[in-house]
Amino acid sequence: MAPETPPSQLRAEADRLRAEAAVLREAVRSLSTTVREQRELVSNINSIVLRWDPEGRVLYLNEYGQDFFGYTLRELLGRSVVGTIVPQTETTGRDLAQLMHDVLRNPARYLTNENENMRRDGERVWITWRNRPVLDESGDLREIVSTGIDTTTRKRAEEALRESERRYRVLFQSTPVALLEGDASALKEHLDELLAEGGQVDAIANDPDALARCLALIRTTDWNAALVELVEARDDQALDAVRVLAEAVGVGRAGPEILRAVAAGQVTSLERETSLHTLRGNRRTVAMQATIIPGHEESFSRILLAVVDVTARKQAENALRANAENFQFLAVHDSLTGLYNTRYLYEALERLVENAQGGGRFSVVFMDLDRFKHVVDRHGHLNGSRVIQEVASTIRAALPEQAFAVAYAGDEFVVVLPGFGKDAAVATAETIRTRVAHTIYLAAAGQTVSLTMSLGVATFPDDADGAQGLLAAADHALFAVKETGRNAVGRAATG
Repeated sequence: MAPETPPSQLRAEADRLRAEAAVLREAVRSLSTTVREQRELVSNINSIVLRWDPEGRVLYLNEYGQDFFGYTLRELLGRSVVGTIVPQTETTGRDLAQLMHDVLRNPARYLTNENENMRRDGERVWITWRNRPVLDESGDLREIVSTGIDTTTRKRAEEALRESERRYRVLFQSTPVALLEGDASALKEHLDELLAEGGQVDAIANDPDALARCLALIRTTDWNAALVELVEARDDQALDAVRVLAEAVGVGRAGPEILRAVAAGQVTSLERETSLHTLRGNRRTVAMQATIIPGHEESFSRILLAVVDVTARKQAENALRANAENFQFLAVHDSLTGLYNTRYLYEALERLVENAQGGGRFSVVFMDLDRFKHVVDRHGHLNGSRVIQEVASTIRAALPEQAFAVAYAGDEFVVVLPGFGKDAAVATAETIRTRVAHTIYLAAAGQTVSLTMSLGVATFPDDADGAQGLLAAADHALFAVKETGRNAVGRAATG
């Protein structure tokens, strides 16, 4: 028979058991509170919390997830994630049913994944999932706890950026304007270092060798077919086409401005016209526009160079300008001799008369070739015109400074001598007469023509007080020479 336990010992054991029971009750209460708080946290967290079994069926979806997808937990429990919150296929064509199958078979390989999901109303959304496999005692998959974050906005922004880039590339390649794209980040970094060491951008820009080395830091990233066509290159000569254009940039003085713009760290658009030689040796006039586009952290990541062939336009402009200049020339010059015409003569004489009213003077010489009709009869009208041209050259070569000659009519010429009195004018007229008399004309045509001319001199204001009267006085002096033997210089009779 076992000895009886003393009452004191029994009381002590009972106290110990009551104390342990109290600790256990507190632990259970604390655990219940923790579980409740965790459930509330999971339920109210601003992320999707999904539990799903090895067959892909929903075990749990927190309230945030229910609100997000538009389902109640009762509607989803026991249903496959595929066909409810996961569509069979993405809009990209990816098989999402197969993806979910792979996640369940190889959960360790899909600790994170991003895929398209679907709300109850059919709206497609993108979720980035973090997956944690839960294993049982034997190491088999019991469930997967997945936490998801809505990344639809970012994904759509990325897709929009990709679409924008795709459209840009299509436009870049298909546009008829020659385009060259370059990365100037290395140039920006190099210039920043030089400036930090006290260097001057202008010194580099004005040094052709230093400028060439800097521009060589711009890395060509792309070009289009129009550029290859512009420089008349074959498809396998694309890099040569780029080189030709790069050289044209430097020659066209766009290089220094590009350098300054990159160094300044500003968005800049530069326009220049220059010329280049194609790979077939043809010269092209081109209009270039360089747009410098800033990248991140104040570095320049892109330079876009647009080049338009303006050769035809420049040729048309030059032809128009030449025509305008020719028109202006012919407006006051004789088309046969290149001397001034009578329109210019009368305007110039009026100005000279007006300017000489305060006491100045000037003279005119009226001249006519002697027996020129005999030259035309013997050598023909064409050679007669050539003689007139050669005589005009003789007169022009004999003129003093500020004097000018006029093709008056047929074989008649007028020379105007600003500032010349009668004696000085007669001396000049005599020089002209002598040179004409000692020149052989039509020698280039293998013929020999000798000429003489008669000249009359009149001076303002001695012989007339107006332009018309002065010309008439010189003409009368010329007529008097013709009457008395030709090949001489006559003076107008003063008064």
